[in-house]
Amino acid sequence: MSTDRDTVRSYDMVAAEYAAEAAVMPKWVAIEIDAFVTALHGSGRVLEIGSGGGRDALELELRGINVRRTDVSKGFVELLRQNGFEADQLDPLTEDMVDPQRPDSPYDGIWACACLIHVARKDFGTVLGRLAGATRAGGQLHVSVREGDGECVSARGSAAATRRYVETYWREPDLRSAITDAGWIVSEVRRCMGRPDDWWLSVRASRA
Repeated sequence: MSTDRDTVRSYDMVAAEYAAEAAVMPKWVAIEIDAFVTALHGSGRVLEIGSGGGRDALELELRGINVRRTDVSKGFVELLRQNGFEADQLDPLTEDMVDPQRPDSPYDGIWACACLIHVARKDFGTVLGRLAGATRAGGQLHVSVREGDGECVSARGSAAATRRYVETYWREPDLRSAITDAGWIVSEVRRCMGRPDDWWLSVRASRA
C-alpha cells in the first residue's frame, strides 16, 4: 500500500485526538483553499485524499465545492461517518478511484493537503499519475509535502502504545519533476511555514 502500515495504524489509534488538534485552519492552508476554489470557479466535484478529521472538506463545501472524502486510515473514515459525513477508505496507490456517485465522470479536482508525505518516494509518481487519470483535462490539483531530504521515522506515545510515522521529504526541483512526469502542469510551488522551522512545499497544478 502507498502508506507505511505502522503509520496507518498510528493514525487509527488517535483519529479523534488528531482531528481535534488539527481543527484550526493554518493560514497557509486557507490561502491554498482560496486559490484552489478560484481555479475551479467556485464549483465542481473534488476527490480529497487524506481527509483526516474533515477540516478542509468543510471549508471547500462552504465555498461551493462538492467533496468526496477519503482516507487510508479506517479510524478517520469511521470518525467522519460518526460525524454524519459520507467517507470512503481508499489507498490511492492500489484502489479504484472512480467516484461511486458519478462513475462515468472524472473529478474536477484533487485535494491532497499534507497527506502524501506518507507515500514512499518510489510510489509518489504512481499515485500522482493515478490521480491524474481520475481527473478531467484542466482539472485542478493541490498537493503539499514537507520540505527536506530523505525520510524521517518518528515514534510517539508510550511503550505500551507506540505510534510510528514515516514521512518522505522533498525539494522543489524533484517535486516539480515528479508531478510533471505524472501528467500535471505545475503553475506554482509555494514555500509555506507551518510551525516554526516546519516548512511545506505547496503545489498548484492542473491536469495536462
